[in-house]
Amino acid sequence: MARLLEFSVLGLALLAVGVGIALTVQVSPWLGLLVFLVLILILVYLIYNFDAWLVRRLTKSDPRLILSLCETGFVGRVRQLVGWVPSGPRCRFCHVPFSGFGTLLHIKPSSKNPNFCRSCFEALPERTFNMETGVLFADVRGFTAFSESHTDAEAREKLTQFYSVAEQVLSEHEVVLEFVGDQVMALFLPVMPGLRDRIPEAMLGAARKLIWAIDQEADGLPVGLGLNVGDCEVGNLAKGGSKDFTAVGDVVNTAARLQTCAQEFEIVLSESVYAAVGDLASDANFESFELKGKEETVAAFVIPAPE
Repeated sequence: MARLLEFSVLGLALLAVGVGIALTVQVSPWLGLLVFLVLILILVYLIYNFDAWLVRRLTKSDPRLILSLCETGFVGRVRQLVGWVPSGPRCRFCHVPFSGFGTLLHIKPSSKNPNFCRSCFEALPERTFNMETGVLFADVRGFTAFSESHTDAEAREKLTQFYSVAEQVLSEHEVVLEFVGDQVMALFLPVMPGLRDRIPEAMLGAARKLIWAIDQEADGLPVGLGLNVGDCEVGNLAKGGSKDFTAVGDVVNTAARLQTCAQEFEIVLSESVYAAVGDLASDANFESFELKGKEETVAAFVIPAPE
């Protein structure tokens, strides 16, 4: 089913190319180019506004549709194509913007969950799947104290600044982002061709780059990060008419707890992440933490803040 959907989109795109070439040869190069661009815009408009009914039916026969589209690389290619378009709020999965170019083509978030476009929302699985997943938590340090001593507008501006930097850095990878309060959770899924066997390395690289990017902000608030990798349940957890693609399990909880142990600009790695990245974390120091909800102390490795 995923291949059928992908080939259908490719076929329509090739049709637009064919019409453009025909007009270029027969009439005028400029007319051919203009018609080609118009047809592509119409194709994008139709896909993002009127394909929900098709996606809904395909998903019923293939609950893993969106994960299968990830495995074929289709979602990754879409994210690359729309990545250069000026952002704003974006679909958490395919990364298409809802403002700017999205407004021009009337690409709107799903009314049932504004974090996803209507196409991706309809394709979200109705169940969860067990898979090895990398989980990165990044949390703003001192945000509560900052909020108490500043206006609500200033606190909102700081949080928006953090969200913007985090989205820009982490979205360079094929991750699914979730913003909750003053923290962000990034899921590194093995179904993404760009990740697969290099999830721990990709997480660590993204964490270091996020630290660097926020440190470059003249007035940005510091952050702390926690990283973990392992098997957890990934997919839709909600019931009723709404869905939310996320991950649950001890791996997720541990990553969140490790993040709370990080000091300003520190990265705390679980044992599993540290074992996988090897020399890439040669600057990490061994520590053990008492984590909330854990009966025994948890071994971890802390990468200190850059000097």
